[in-house]
Amino acid sequence: MTYCKSISIGVLCAGLCFASNAFAQVSFNFENIDTMLTDNLLDEAAKRYSSVILSFHPEQATRLGFSSANNKLNTRSQKQTTQMLTVLYSVRESLKAIDVKQLSEAKQADYQLLLDSINMTIWQEEQGRFHNDPLYYTQSLDAIYDLITKSITSPKQQRADLAARLTQLPQVAEQAKNNVTNPAPFLAQLAMEKAYYAYLSADEWETALQPDVTDPDSVNQAKRLVYNAKQAVKTMFDHFKQLSQQTSGQDFRLGKDAYFFILKNKYQWIGKKQNKFLRELDKDIVSTQTALTKALDTFLQQEEESDEVTVVDGLEAKTEKPAKKRKNKDFQLRNAQDFYAASAPFMTAEIDEVPLQTLDKDVQEALTFLIQQGALPKKAMLFNIDKMPQYYAYDYAYLFQPPFGDQLDPKPEFLLRVPTGNKRTQQEQFNQDFNAPTRKLMISKELVPGRYLQAQNTLSNSAIRRLFPSESTANGWSVYAQQIAKDNGYLSLDEELLFVAWNNYLRSLAAWADANLHTRQYSYTEAMDFLTQTHGLQEKQAENILKYIVAHPGEAVSYQIGLNAFNAAHEKFRKKQGKKFNEADFNAKLFQIGNVPPDMLEDELSRLYKRDAELKKLKESF
Repeated sequence: MTYCKSISIGVLCAGLCFASNAFAQVSFNFENIDTMLTDNLLDEAAKRYSSVILSFHPEQATRLGFSSANNKLNTRSQKQTTQMLTVLYSVRESLKAIDVKQLSEAKQADYQLLLDSINMTIWQEEQGRFHNDPLYYTQSLDAIYDLITKSITSPKQQRADLAARLTQLPQVAEQAKNNVTNPAPFLAQLAMEKAYYAYLSADEWETALQPDVTDPDSVNQAKRLVYNAKQAVKTMFDHFKQLSQQTSGQDFRLGKDAYFFILKNKYQWIGKKQNKFLRELDKDIVSTQTALTKALDTFLQQEEESDEVTVVDGLEAKTEKPAKKRKNKDFQLRNAQDFYAASAPFMTAEIDEVPLQTLDKDVQEALTFLIQQGALPKKAMLFNIDKMPQYYAYDYAYLFQPPFGDQLDPKPEFLLRVPTGNKRTQQEQFNQDFNAPTRKLMISKELVPGRYLQAQNTLSNSAIRRLFPSESTANGWSVYAQQIAKDNGYLSLDEELLFVAWNNYLRSLAAWADANLHTRQYSYTEAMDFLTQTHGLQEKQAENILKYIVAHPGEAVSYQIGLNAFNAAHEKFRKKQGKKFNEADFNAKLFQIGNVPPDMLEDELSRLYKRDAELKKLKESF
């Protein structure tokens, strides 16, 4: 694996103060000195907030790149929460004292990102997560894999940090037993499942601790450490299992107030009419289902318009008349069951294919194609792929860890699930994950021009934008990237367009379920029936969608929030520039901007276009 860069507090502070230091090279003028001073105040608030994360949330700090937090796990207690809130309130007050209008234009987006992040952190702590959220404790298991999957420091130091975190797992398990008493049973069930798969995957811990160790004492020491850590995970599992069987626990659904707070502060939704928002999700399902129906009709019409059908009856053969083409008046919306039937012929992949060796070639071809089409700026892509750990593989086919945006590494690993098990099981997984249309969609959404490429092209963003990005624009970029690939012909075959329509349909169903479940419009059973009975999803697929929604409220909706912002900006500047509009230049500017709040995307683009015009004018004057 490629070793990642890491940062200390000092390096972070240097990054946050970069803009201020740059001003030292320019002579003072009294028209911008107030802006300079205000920008400095924002940087100071960002440094204080980062210090709070490093001190109180070492698991998150590792993902942000603070190597000094790698040997610690969160302490989950009332005392720790109280201390953290006291400091956070102070940081937020200092931030609110800043005159936003006095900030430079670029810093205004940074301000909003920082404020939203602080608000979310405060809100989460005020909810008393240590009492009612068992998933908060299983984050310690994710923190173990943050060290295993991403080499943040030297191998020796990495193993020492991993050993330190494994040593602390019994303490986390004890905190879970003492603190979590009456959570939502369904959340306890999800936490129980995470603990179960961590227990099954413990061999990965031992391998990571001693990759080349042969000394018997060191081997035995690692085995003892892993054994104790496994026992701690079993303690978590037993406790969460007991809690999951309670009948008097809380409702896992947030309710409207809490749900829309998350949408506004974590995902930067700016709407005011909640009921209108819910109705728009209904319309989006109809829109994506209509698109899926049209894509399916391509295959249905191929069957209906076949020249002849030969039926063998003994030794005789007879020709039947082809079915008539359906008329527009017979049009009816189709659902998941129709997709399963139409996509079956394409659900095949060679079992001997090694995705870790062949995907790189496909990615580079996609990048070259989209550059030639004028959709992307000319720039090389550093590609690093690795096998997904067993712990993650049980849930998602493709996973990024740490999440894109929450890292400062120029070569983020792309973790890919590689089929395992007996030959039949492997074949089924290959058919599901590496059939031709799915493979090209994965490349488009997550690699080129997806989130992997975006992450590499946003490394020059301010530290605030890299550390505390908007998740809506990050997620929206994934869908927008698929759209770029489709519009420019990378996704062009009928079966590829069918899978694009299917992905959009699934996304709209997930967003609908997310909002209607957490606002308590629907119960879990009603949401499951909506997905399986009304829309024909397989029960396992519907269950996976709902589980993710329960654990990550608002995220399914965030894809649509981000996509809407990208589409609106694209349409505005395409019309504004007319024939001068350059697709590659537009997307290059999106990379320069990074994941700012969706409602600030157009202002940021205007700023960059204005800057380019001024530079052009300046060059022409010489």
